[in-house]
Amino acid sequence: MKFNPITKELYTDKDEFIKSLYCPFRLRWNSLDPNNSYSKKCSNCDRLIIDTKLFSDKEIYKMVKLNPDTCIKIDLNQSNLEIINDGNINCK
Repeated sequence: MKFNPITKELYTDKDEFIKSLYCPFRLRWNSLDPNNSYSKKCSNCDRLIIDTKLFSDKEIYKMVKLNPDTCIKIDLNQSNLEIINDGNINCK
């Protein structure tokens, strides 16, 4: 996966747009209620939040296409994520 921290946009490795990330609640992952090994539940909106470090970009892409309101979490240090800038140049 590729993530642009300036635009908050997430893409597949093949540059397919997945989702723009935005959460009005600004919650910390560690403060959320565990749901299972790959998701937690938001106490404010009652939605599940999927941890992307456990999935391929294809899996995340499919999840979001099936449900565009899917909430996802990324960690800028996760091994399956490349940080990009507006010009799609690797920033790592």
